[in-house]
Amino acid sequence: MRIYADTSVFGGVFDEEFAEPTKKFFSEIDTGRFTIVTSAIVEAEIEPAPQKIRDFFAHYESIAEIAQVTQEMLLLKCQFRARRKDASPQ
Repeated sequence: MRIYADTSVFGGVFDEEFAEPTKKFFSEIDTGRFTIVTSAIVEAEIEPAPQKIRDFFAHYESIAEIAQVTQEMLLLKCQFRARRKDASPQ
């Protein structure tokens, strides 16, 4: 099964609140149960992160499938953010 990992997933390993389930997720990747998919957007967002997160990402980036960012994906992202903004309490 292919699973997309966003930027926050990589940082979650070092966040006390999310560390346990995130480490379990990555152990499943290590055993081959899941194939990790990420993108150039995540690569760019990781760049300014603390070194330990960049190092952790680099390990998995070497085995990850890197999804190509398309115009359709960017449009969907904009639509999703617009819906979230409309749904938020004012």
